[in-house]
Amino acid sequence: VLVCWCASVLVCWCASVLTLQAGPRLVLVLTGGGARGAAQIGVLKEFDRQGIQPDAIVGTSIGAVIGGLYASGYSGVEIEQIFSTINWDDVLALGDDTKRQSLFFAQKQEEDRSLLDLRFRDFKFLAPQSLGGSARFVAILQDLLWRSPYNTVTDFDHLRCQFRAVATNLVDGTWVSLSHGNLATAIQASASFPLRYAPVRFGDSILVDGGLVANIPVRAAKELGGDLVIVVNSVGDYLPPSDLDDAISVADQALTASMKQLDTAYLREADMVIAPRLAGITTFDFDRVPDCIAAGESAGREMSKTIKNRLRDIQNKQLAENPPPPYDPDAQTAEIMRTIILSVDLRASFDARAIAVVDSLITDVSGRGWSDGFVRHYRVKLNTALHEGGYPLAYVRAMAYDSTKKELTIHIDQGRIHDVLIDPRRPVKLADVRQEFTFPPGSMITTEQLQRTADNLRGSDLFDDVDIAIVPSSDSGIDLIVGAQDRGNQIVRLGARIDNERYTQGSVDLIHQNLFASGVRIGIHGVLSPRIGEISGVLELPRIAGSLWTATLRGYTSFRNVWIYTNAIDAPANRPERDRTAEYSEDRYGARLSAGRQLERNGVILGEFRWEQQRYRDLASATPPDYQPLASLRGIVRWDDRDRIDFATDGRVIDIFFESSVLSLSDGISFTKASALAKTVLGLGGTTTLTPSFLIGAADRTLPGPELFSLGGQDLFFGMREDEERGRQIVVGNLDASVQLPFDVFFDTYLSVRYDIGAIWEVPEKIRIADLQHAYGVTVGIDTPIGPARFSVGQRFYFLDDPASIAWGPLLAYFAIGVRL
Repeated sequence: VLVCWCASVLVCWCASVLTLQAGPRLVLVLTGGGARGAAQIGVLKEFDRQGIQPDAIVGTSIGAVIGGLYASGYSGVEIEQIFSTINWDDVLALGDDTKRQSLFFAQKQEEDRSLLDLRFRDFKFLAPQSLGGSARFVAILQDLLWRSPYNTVTDFDHLRCQFRAVATNLVDGTWVSLSHGNLATAIQASASFPLRYAPVRFGDSILVDGGLVANIPVRAAKELGGDLVIVVNSVGDYLPPSDLDDAISVADQALTASMKQLDTAYLREADMVIAPRLAGITTFDFDRVPDCIAAGESAGREMSKTIKNRLRDIQNKQLAENPPPPYDPDAQTAEIMRTIILSVDLRASFDARAIAVVDSLITDVSGRGWSDGFVRHYRVKLNTALHEGGYPLAYVRAMAYDSTKKELTIHIDQGRIHDVLIDPRRPVKLADVRQEFTFPPGSMITTEQLQRTADNLRGSDLFDDVDIAIVPSSDSGIDLIVGAQDRGNQIVRLGARIDNERYTQGSVDLIHQNLFASGVRIGIHGVLSPRIGEISGVLELPRIAGSLWTATLRGYTSFRNVWIYTNAIDAPANRPERDRTAEYSEDRYGARLSAGRQLERNGVILGEFRWEQQRYRDLASATPPDYQPLASLRGIVRWDDRDRIDFATDGRVIDIFFESSVLSLSDGISFTKASALAKTVLGLGGTTTLTPSFLIGAADRTLPGPELFSLGGQDLFFGMREDEERGRQIVVGNLDASVQLPFDVFFDTYLSVRYDIGAIWEVPEKIRIADLQHAYGVTVGIDTPIGPARFSVGQRFYFLDDPASIAWGPLLAYFAIGVRL
């Protein structure tokens, strides 16, 4: 039995030591190339099959993305799965990519009516540095790296293999080899294509795509001292003249021209070059990622035998130059006994061995040999087991070997939050950061909570280019190191719209955030068109003392013109038509004071006091009526978690209010009014959605004219013009089915069909089910850079009693281009 035990120990020791023995050092260079770079995934897949393991990876641009994922523990097959599930059209879309769900309710309202944001810092203009944001790309990348077994590693020498991300420093035009920090941010810097993405700022450095000066970063690889440097070359060719039809393509061609000057020289410095056959595939052909991966696999397969032979030749040469000492069984036995592990002391603040895989790994180390390679191997295995066992931020803090006791001590940290700190290279105010964290120190959190926190920071309107690094704290737990770019404290938001009802409209918001570092927000909002206008000033405390409690004071003056319609006298009963017979204006000025609590980031519950002077005047009258005072108290509940306001694919809308006048302040005007709206966007798979909605409103007969409900219009009820029917009681139901078309009319194009049912009554006594009207309509929507463009046709109908028949209204056409103001 003793002999068998000794034999098994010897086998385990040899397996753990010999498999980790140093051989020729292979450094893999992954170039830029955009979508073409996906061929590198195929090469890595083939390397995994052939057992070819790089000792170091140096990547630039897309090569940094793929190389960084591989170095963080993902296999070639797993990276292929990641790339196949990414919606590249969404990731590469231009414009602001802040998640709408991460905005507070009031922010949503401002963002929804904005086409262009101009930002300032203390009245100094902050010029836009890119055509689009990087939030979608960074969020995907950071989430993947947070889920890796190396999620607490900030020294890139201690990843699965050494890793370097090569970026260009715009300050001096040199390439920079990034070796430490938040891995996601290093990769982002290396892949920040100029014009498309904003530069990444680290202290005095301004970093962009490494491909500008080192698209084939062989020299950065040489710095790591490799015995064999292999380049996977996916660099693109020149675009044909016919493809130079937009700013991004022109910028890409200009960069290609400058980079080509150095590529040939860099390739000559490599020991071997793998060149996948990618003819006809351009930098932005992300729909051809599978073809690129297949080409990479083929190229890797063709070269794998040559690579193995080359590695063998290098190893034989090294052995010839430095032959190992002659075999000495006594020395071998002594080395085994000096490093053999006979027992394990596990130290953790929780029962880590309750995780079956962790328990199996700890049992498995008995009889293994202690070495640096052993530590690297088992640290990753244990981290992976901890993450998969329900502790996503747990990690092996330390491993130590006592040669006297032959005992291995493993310290496992549960990964509780110790503190939130600021990255000194990318400083922002700690107080502003902390209020976006929903968990206190000492919490056990998930990667989903971390992602929501990062989204919240981006959605705060204070920060851009946010990163959160996870690092072991000095004692126990983890620290979250936050870095970001200041977005300024003043915003000018511009909006515009043209439609068939309100004609040309424009809006402007002037906002000063965090006034005197007090958290107070002040703003001016203005809207102007021939038929609608408003100017208002607001003083807001979005988050009182950093909480979700909020308060707002708003002063305003506005007008809104309303057409008055009457039934055409000469139209037959089954072909009803309406004529415009007058135009009134709802004029108001006053103030609103509201206070309440925000419901997460998507809703509010408020109490509001309104004091207002209003009148309802006939624009044809030479003598306008006097303003009437009105005061009321209103309770409000609102919720909106749609992913976007137009062409939404998910989310709900709830808008409920109850309002009653304060008689003593309303000069005898007394009324009560209530309304409830509910809408849900249901994804049916792919790009198809179904959206049911329901609106009900009621008021007493004393409700004044400016407060009336309205029925009709492109958004509410087809077959009627906006405000075609007005009253004090309303019921409307809608059912909308929408699909994104497989072709584009210049931009993403949608087709929707909607059915409407509803009615409006002047007084409660006139309510009848028989008065319900119906409508149907079709809308073609185009998601343009200047806002949604929607073109609709619709018709209403209702049932007649005597004689029994159907009355068909006229077929009406609608259009609206721009944001909703």
